[in-house]
Amino acid sequence: MIKKLSMLCLIVVGVFIISVKSALADIINIKTDAPQTYVVKKGDTLWDISNLFLDQPWLWPELWRNNTQIENPHLIYPGNVLRLRYVDGQPVMEIVRDKTSILLTPESVTNTKPSAIGVLPWKVLGPYFKNDSIIGPEEYDALPRLLGDSEGSTTFVKKDFVLSHKPLNADTHYTIIRKGKLLKDDEGKVIGYQVKNVGEVQLMNSSSGKQQIVRVVKSNREARPGDKLRPVESADNHDLVLQASTTQMGRIIANIEDRSLIGKRDVVVISLGAAEVEPGTVMGIYARGPAILDNENPSYEVSQSPVKTLFSASERVEQPAFKIGELIIFKTFDNASYAWITRADKHMKGGEYLGQP
Repeated sequence: MIKKLSMLCLIVVGVFIISVKSALADIINIKTDAPQTYVVKKGDTLWDISNLFLDQPWLWPELWRNNTQIENPHLIYPGNVLRLRYVDGQPVMEIVRDKTSILLTPESVTNTKPSAIGVLPWKVLGPYFKNDSIIGPEEYDALPRLLGDSEGSTTFVKKDFVLSHKPLNADTHYTIIRKGKLLKDDEGKVIGYQVKNVGEVQLMNSSSGKQQIVRVVKSNREARPGDKLRPVESADNHDLVLQASTTQMGRIIANIEDRSLIGKRDVVVISLGAAEVEPGTVMGIYARGPAILDNENPSYEVSQSPVKTLFSASERVEQPAFKIGELIIFKTFDNASYAWITRADKHMKGGEYLGQP
């Protein structure tokens, strides 16, 4: 516990220094190589465009504070021409040309805008957003499960009829989920199971006591006996708004794909849940080196045996935390969240600390 508090204190000090520097700067930091104008293209993301102009991309809305052309700075469209200018020494972003497409119909001619660009690359993150989630062990165990079919099959796909435990609500649509890795925090506390969306089922009219016939109506992969049924969750990523974290502190738990190394553009599980963070929250990633035993021949504590360290007269030196990257949270659960690594100065292994960006 003392070690953990020490780490948090180091991060707090680092974040405080960063905050003071930001306050003293009094203006948004525009990149030296930022373009004066930029034409928004199909396939762009708000994060990509923000990165072109700002050292701190999550401050994008600040560039629109003196601009009345647009109500929501997160709604930018392909064809918009963005221009950076300065008002009283402060940078301001404006739209100098709003390109629309013309839709011809037999009845009329109308101007239509294409869809607004996404904040994040949803083509990449969409599968994780829709098909992956985290659920507590007790909640998972209580869900109804698939049992088998009349053919004695061990796998089920779209259009198959399967016997399952009877769900509580016959009017609800159900997703088939499969249990994966059991996630734990740095203190060994269970966070929940990482589960995959296998498909969806439709409840049929016929049921027998505690059992229910269901029909597989969607298959992301083959379902199996023992897979669970959970009410379909809504997946809405349209309201994602970038915002810097403030006092929240957490840890990276693991790479969602269970790879040993974590880098830029990877999706990770973090230890903060829906009560602590929101989708769109940007956080800094911090790490520190191993403790050092300070004597005539300094050495790293991890290289010494526990007994030798215990009786050593060397002074133990804790290395300061330093920032090694950033991430954006895009989906939250009760005890954890999914986040996308947007910057990584080095490879990570999990366990890194999270604080203000």
